[in-house]
Amino acid sequence: MKTQSAWVNFWAVLIGLLAASAASALHAADNEPSLYDRIGGEPVARAICEDIWTNHTLNPIVSNRFTNSDPEYVKQKVFEIFAASTGGPVKYTGKDMLTTHATMNINDMEFNAVVDDVLKALDMNNVGARERGEVLAILWSVKDQVVNGKLTTRALAPATSEIVQAP
Repeated sequence: MKTQSAWVNFWAVLIGLLAASAASALHAADNEPSLYDRIGGEPVARAICEDIWTNHTLNPIVSNRFTNSDPEYVKQKVFEIFAASTGGPVKYTGKDMLTTHATMNINDMEFNAVVDDVLKALDMNNVGARERGEVLAILWSVKDQVVNGKLTTRALAPATSEIVQAP
């Protein structure tokens, strides 16, 4: 059996932190249906999560994060967090954002690749522009809690004691 990767936690917390506040607050004042309901409820949310999984595993920027993951487990957790964060009747019980991502060293490129994969999944499921924008807002609202802001290309470069200059 494949083990759960830290990437599951990335997704879980990426969207989930805003579950109670973001989705509810967006539409509570005008009694409009939740984002979850406007997207199409459970059947569409599950289809979106299936497509997110597929998009991530085919994306060379983030696919290595899924190497040792259990696909069914990941898809279920992504569904829970997606549903909860969009106002669905699902509770997420995962770890908080900072704890989950403290050792993952996620960079801007990986975060952007994840966002692109989610947007592609929304398009694949004919999610409207307004709802797509709301999901995007949820994702971007947690970026600072996911991306390691101290990770730079300099930090990734091998340590050397001298600088080699071109002739």
